[in-house]
Amino acid sequence: MELDPVSLTLDEMIRMDSHALHQLAKKTAGSLTRHRALLGRLIVAIEQSGAYLEHGCCSGVHYAVLQLGLPHREALRLALVARALECLPYLRFLANEGRIEWSKLREIIRVATEVTEGGWAALCRNHTYAEIEDLVARSRRGEIPPDRPVKNAPRSELRCRFEPDQMAVLERCLQLMSQQAGRVVSAAEAIEMLCAEKLAGHEVDEQQLANVRRESLKDLQWTDVINAETEDCPGNPEIEIVDPKSRFPSKAHRRKILRRDGHVCAVPGCPNTIWLDVHHIIYYSDGGLTVADNLLTLCSKCHKNVHENRLKIVGSAPHGVRFFNQFGKDIREERTLDIAFWLDIWCGWRGSEDYRRYPRAQEASLLAMVA
Repeated sequence: MELDPVSLTLDEMIRMDSHALHQLAKKTAGSLTRHRALLGRLIVAIEQSGAYLEHGCCSGVHYAVLQLGLPHREALRLALVARALECLPYLRFLANEGRIEWSKLREIIRVATEVTEGGWAALCRNHTYAEIEDLVARSRRGEIPPDRPVKNAPRSELRCRFEPDQMAVLERCLQLMSQQAGRVVSAAEAIEMLCAEKLAGHEVDEQQLANVRRESLKDLQWTDVINAETEDCPGNPEIEIVDPKSRFPSKAHRRKILRRDGHVCAVPGCPNTIWLDVHHIIYYSDGGLTVADNLLTLCSKCHKNVHENRLKIVGSAPHGVRFFNQFGKDIREERTLDIAFWLDIWCGWRGSEDYRRYPRAQEASLLAMVA
């Protein structure tokens, strides 16, 4: 009678030789893929047959969450992989046989077709999950995969919080774009396509999308070309920006802006010296240029306050900038009044009422406004 590996204890496994342990681990990992592929097909079958209605559910995924206890995201992923495998017979065969890792399978189904699935399966046998993920990120659906992975630049992650009505619009848009493309369109692809159409001013195809990418990358090129005359002059406020229309200053220019502002948040009274950002006083989206007098050092909290309209900045950096709170009051003047009030309370004053610091600070503020 064959021994059931599930009945083995940890001590019994430790006493096994390394080859047997390796084979058992590979077989178990393969069984995970087999059972997940099977479970995904069951969810899709319950969805398409309407069997979920008998259990008081509204969809196959709802059934998997309510009746099977699966996390919502996992149920969605299982159903997505199962639907994709219906058009990929070779990958479906490998999944049923447990001869491909689940983590790699759920990545390559995004780009594999019946023509290219064999190439993707071969890559899965010879490369790690991180390398497969990198290859998939570089490839479009239906493309023949390269012979070996090429290291890519760090990927960016965008996290957004949506209200229910906003999420409904996004899901409807993804559904419509997926129907038009004949495949599942991810949120990243949809956002890229919509932004490309906005930049181009019309609908774009794959070739036009590639052109928009190239033009956008030109704007994001960071250059370390700096003015040699101002490189070693910390007190010189003139900072040369090579491309004023670029979205970001170069690393060298960012260092100069931080050094000009003393490596501290420029908002009066804010002491933060870490988590510093370089902010456009006139927003880049509103046509503001990436030049020294339009750039200001802000901490992440004050930067957030600006974009949430709790803080308003006007003028030109570094000496002509004014800061206003959400009530329209000048923060620098309010801080001066707060200091004067504190001095009156804690340090006291000598003489008559006219010698109090707070009224004198108010008078100075009014004179400055008149001037």
